Amino acid sequence: MDENHRLLRRSYLIVSILTFASIVARADVTGSVTGVVHDRAQAVVVGAKVSIVNVQTNLNQQVTSAPDGSFHFLALPAGSYKVIATAVGFRPYTGTDITVQVNDQLHLDITLDVGAISEHVTVAADVARVETESTQLGDVIDSQKMLALPLNGRSYLDLLGLQAGVAPSGSVTIAGTTGTGTRPVSGYITNAGNVSVNGQRETANAFLVNGGDVSEGRNLGAGLVPNLDSVEEFRLITNSFDAEYGKFSGAVMNAITKSGTNGFHGDVFEFLRNDKMDAANFFTPVKSELRRHQFGGVAGGPFWKDRLFWFTDYQGTRQVQGAETGLITLPTANELQGNFGPNTTCLLNGTLSPCTLSGAVDGKAVGSVGSCPNCGWPTELSSRLGYTVSSGEAYWTPACKTLQDAHSGDWNSPIYSATQH
Repeated sequence: MDENHRLLRRSYLIVSILTFASIVARADVTGSVTGVVHDRAQAVVVGAKVSIVNVQTNLNQQVTSAPDGSFHFLALPAGSYKVIATAVGFRPYTGTDITVQVNDQLHLDITLDVGAISEHVTVAADVARVETESTQLGDVIDSQKMLALPLNGRSYLDLLGLQAGVAPSGSVTIAGTTGTGTRPVSGYITNAGNVSVNGQRETANAFLVNGGDVSEGRNLGAGLVPNLDSVEEFRLITNSFDAEYGKFSGAVMNAITKSGTNGFHGDVFEFLRNDKMDAANFFTPVKSELRRHQFGGVAGGPFWKDRLFWFTDYQGTRQVQGAETGLITLPTANELQGNFGPNTTCLLNGTLSPCTLSGAVDGKAVGSVGSCPNCGWPTELSSRLGYTVSSGEAYWTPACKTLQDAHSGDWNSPIYSATQH
């Protein structure tokens, strides 16, 4: 039994070393709580024992208040905490429902009352929501909000536009169909998060997952979007972010995934989209086919209670989508035969109109453009086609309708000329 325990501890130590070594160079994914311990007369209490406990994992840190009564808890994983403070001659103090989010720097002052050890003071409230230690501007969207909002494609990047200073849609160059074009994260997530924040470029933002940079290389959008059910929260810092983020003039989007706790938890999901439930496009007489299934689940729990936890997730997407072209303009019968001459109709901006071409070779000069600035168009055609083309010669005749007709011997056939040209 002792041998098994030693083996398990060694395995835990190896996993911990590898885990911490992989995040040394990453951005901060934790929060902090600082404060001052004093009594009712506002005198500082020196030597008070202050502990903070994660209520999901029982992670416990303890410090002693300094000569100025201050205490500091750094690098706290995002989650719900309680704070316990004790000192000789004072009643024990407990503060609950303290929520620490990613990049939080919360300030909590503790007031101890004189009394016996048997008496206890409990403050049951979110007592640490005043953040006075950081100048960063931004907001946190937690898992409950993300799952409560309908998102087409289940990507939290669609929520970036909810925060102040964010233009919800990118420019034509980044998000449109011209310029650099779109760069989808995957087959169904076309939004890579290239948004303008406070007027900065769409390529000036940072995208982090658990502190690691996941920006793609061309437009610097998000190259990785985790399963929505696996995201604990994400924070978009829009201004005055710390120097640890560096090199970005736009915004920093930091997503934190969920982790296991001392209790088993999880969920399963299935989302369906089908063209049978969609309205038809006004400009398309027939609805295009669309069938999308998104399914999966998440699960987590303890591997070694109070010490090591596990969490996993899966999402599968199956999609069938037809192309929706709208109304397409097709060539007329005359145009299909190459006949653009007089007394024929052509499509001009979708409307049948008389053809504007004369149907004959004119003798005008080509102009200054091209390799033959001083010769006429008949001379140019003659040199290209290998036989004499005369001015006024018709491009098309009813007797010659196919390339085979042209090859049968009528070398002046306009079809042959037009085809070879």
